[in-house]
Amino acid sequence: MLSHQSNAQAFFGIYGGTNSAGLQMNNWKTNADPLDTKPTFQSIRRLTFGLTCELPLSRSIIFQPEIAWTTKGGIMSIDSGYSDISGSGQTTWKTVNNLDLHYLQVPMLIKWRIQLTNPQPMYPHEGTGKPWFFELYGGPVFNYLLIPRTNYSQTVTHIPAGATDPDNTVKNVYNSKVQGGVKHIDFSAAIGGNIKWRMNKKTFLYVGARYSLNFMNINSNIVRNDYLNSEGNPTISYPSIKNSGNMALTVGITRTFTKRRYWNIPRMKNRRF
Repeated sequence: MLSHQSNAQAFFGIYGGTNSAGLQMNNWKTNADPLDTKPTFQSIRRLTFGLTCELPLSRSIIFQPEIAWTTKGGIMSIDSGYSDISGSGQTTWKTVNNLDLHYLQVPMLIKWRIQLTNPQPMYPHEGTGKPWFFELYGGPVFNYLLIPRTNYSQTVTHIPAGATDPDNTVKNVYNSKVQGGVKHIDFSAAIGGNIKWRMNKKTFLYVGARYSLNFMNINSNIVRNDYLNSEGNPTISYPSIKNSGNMALTVGITRTFTKRRYWNIPRMKNRRF
């Protein structure tokens, strides 16, 4: 492998696009109080961008390490209500939390490439054909959480006893960096594909789609479940929260900086006849 790489061209590139992310929660304990409901989650769409390096192992197999910045997270909604002991009415809380988790990613991908078209070069300029390629890849991804941020609003409403309309509604909006509660390490696996076009002898343009499946529980104590157990005693638990599957749509460009004329073809030594 090392001998082949010494004769092959390495391509470096940059890509960017959008990433659809969400959160998934398990092990939520049902509260005996019917006014407390389970949190619900909605997906978000954020930006992703990164740097790539393509190291050919053969004409069709390529090793591609990357370093990328990706935002994951989701929108968590929690509704709860309590009746006043004095019997003066009922107070409800509606909380909407936008959780943005900014990750530094290190994917280690193996890519398989096939050529879809074989245009003829413009004689006598060899290598001027501009073929299309299809690429399929997959591999593990290491994720490190750099900046967790939260932007949430809480609406408190009080309805007097015997009334149907509230007499007081207060909405508070908060925007701050999450100081703790989210684990920094997460592992995932990525699969995807590209349609690539050779723009010239040294440059490729491509569009791609990538799906990432996450495996680890990232909740340390950012979400806490306070509930009444079957015996009616107050109990605290921490549910499992994972980054759900992420779908990224990207465009990118790769380029080699060697002086060889052909992609993945060893350069012939100068000979004297």
